[in-house]
Amino acid sequence: MTRNEIARTLIAGFTFTASLLGTLPEAKAQFAPPKFLKTKVAAPALITPGKPFTITVTLMIDKPFHVQSNPPKENYIPTELKLGVMKGFKAGKATYPKPTEAMTGGEKLPVFEGKVDLKLEVTADASVKPGKYALPLTLSYQGCNDKVCYPPTSTAFKANVTVASAKKKG
Repeated sequence: MTRNEIARTLIAGFTFTASLLGTLPEAKAQFAPPKFLKTKVAAPALITPGKPFTITVTLMIDKPFHVQSNPPKENYIPTELKLGVMKGFKAGKATYPKPTEAMTGGEKLPVFEGKVDLKLEVTADASVKPGKYALPLTLSYQGCNDKVCYPPTSTAFKANVTVASAKKKG
C-alpha cells in the first residue's frame, strides 16, 4: 500500500468512526492490527571494544501475513531494523534477506514472509567499559495480507551483550 493510499484509508476510517461516534456514543473503534509477528534476538555472548559484531533478529510472520521488504517497491514503507541511542555503541549496516513476491491488491510486491533473519552490524568503541549492556533496538514495519495493509507500526526490544575487558599489550 502506498503512503497516499494509507493516508486516504486512514482519513476515510477516521471520518467513518467520527460519524458513528456522533450517533452511537457507546461505540468504540479498534484500530489495532492483529498480532502476526514475533521476534527473536541473538547477539554474541561476549564482544570486544573496537571490533564489529552482528545482532540477528529473526522475524516469525504468521500466514497469511507479510511485511514489506527492504528495499520495498517504490512508495511503500520498508521494514527497518535500527539501534537506538546507546552511548559508546554505533550501528553499521543492516542487511536484509532476499524478498519473496506476494500478490497484494492486484500487484506483485517484494515482501518478507514466514521466518526471516535481519542482521545489524554494531561496534562498541574503545571507551565502553566492560560489563553487561541491553542495546535498544527498534523494528519498523507495515504488515499486510492479500486483502488489507495495516498502518505502519514499530516494536522495541533489546539485545543483551557483555563487553569484555580490553586485552593489555605487553
